[in-house]
Amino acid sequence: MIGNKMNMHISLPNNSSNRVFQMKQASMCVIRQGFLTFIMAIGLLAIISSTVYAQSNSRLRISNVGGSQNVQLGMNKSLLVDLPRNVAEVIVSQPAVAGAIMRNARSAIIQGMEAGETNVFFLDANGGQIAVIEISVVSDVSNLSAALRSIVPNSQIQVSSFGERIVLSGTANSSDDIDKAMAIAVQFAGGENNVANVITVSGAQQVMLKVTVAEVQRETIRQLGINLSAALSVGDLTTGLLSAPPNGGASNVSSPNSFTASFSGGGLSIDATLRALERRGALRTLASPTLTAISGGEASFLAGGEYPVPVGFDNGQIIFEFKEFGVKLNFSPVVRSNGVISLDIETSVSEPTTEGGFNAGGITIPATREREAKTSVQMRSGETLAIAGLIEDKVRQQFNSLPGIGDIPILGALFRSRDFVRSQTELLILVTPVMAQPGGQVRLPTDNMNFSGDAEAIFLGHMQRLYGVGEGSGGQLNGSVGFVLD
Repeated sequence: MIGNKMNMHISLPNNSSNRVFQMKQASMCVIRQGFLTFIMAIGLLAIISSTVYAQSNSRLRISNVGGSQNVQLGMNKSLLVDLPRNVAEVIVSQPAVAGAIMRNARSAIIQGMEAGETNVFFLDANGGQIAVIEISVVSDVSNLSAALRSIVPNSQIQVSSFGERIVLSGTANSSDDIDKAMAIAVQFAGGENNVANVITVSGAQQVMLKVTVAEVQRETIRQLGINLSAALSVGDLTTGLLSAPPNGGASNVSSPNSFTASFSGGGLSIDATLRALERRGALRTLASPTLTAISGGEASFLAGGEYPVPVGFDNGQIIFEFKEFGVKLNFSPVVRSNGVISLDIETSVSEPTTEGGFNAGGITIPATREREAKTSVQMRSGETLAIAGLIEDKVRQQFNSLPGIGDIPILGALFRSRDFVRSQTELLILVTPVMAQPGGQVRLPTDNMNFSGDAEAIFLGHMQRLYGVGEGSGGQLNGSVGFVLD
């Protein structure tokens, strides 16, 4: 029946036979295309099946035989490996770094023991290579990354591990965040040498500090003293009286003003000297140093000089040391992640003075008057803080008199001296930190400096020409107006 069916012949018209022939060609084309598609699918499956592995976080599947691959495994972590053939032998080159345990003939567990590198060979019964896994055991930094995200949330810090060492990279808003991240990573890695810090700061980190030292000193000195000298001659008897109480014990100032009177009659001779002094003094100090430093760095400033101070002798030669004086400023800023600026400030204004100095071996050694402040503060950019303030009122008074007689009312004034000193000091130190930003051209104090010509210098006595007159549109100015007036 089959042969009869195969040999059946059906007569068709010519046009029908052509149509059947075309249909056969179309069907053959479809079959050919389907075959090509099938071949391509088989090839794609072969390519997919020839992939070395399909790996998840804790599972590794190996499909082909004889392949080699690299795997990074966390310390004290495990990896499940599926193999394409039965394993007869397992070789681990560094068992202290990683260990391999066979669950069954085609499944193994690899455990990371300590940081390092090793490889694991899986062999079949004939000694053929099934797979080789190159393993790098590193520290698990997921906990460190989570801690950094929690403690410094506004920074973009990435953590990488290479064996026992950790690399911190990315960006942070401030150097304070970098210090925090570094401190946490050091504790995690077990030492500062195991942490490499390549974090960059994305925010502004330069701080400009403006310090203003304003001081006013007033001093009043009054002195009054009488020196008496009397001599009486009666026959061969001569007696004398000398009363010269010292003056200037409180103020350390000797009065140069004196009035002298004398009387002589018979055998009596009297000389009287009145010494009096009244002095008033005022001192105004205004220093405004400005200094800029990067966050975490230090900056120092000195506008002044040094003067020699003798400190000893060596082979008959005087040994000197130099002491600084003037306006000094030292500060170290740290910009916090919340925008607060932490400052360690040390500022002082000093000057040599004869008050408190002394003479030694013909050499005058001056003293120094110093105003100093040292503190640590926290403030935001643009805020002003008074770190030191002083209102001082000193009164010193000293009497020198002849015992007994100097205590007599009215008459005792002839036998005593009085030295009165009153000094008042007002001191204020202000600090203002500002985040340094790019700005325009800075106006210099010497921009408009212009010396006067010969005619102005000779006939008018001017050293400098007036400038700043009529600038702007603020109206008309009458008279001598300007920045510098002589």
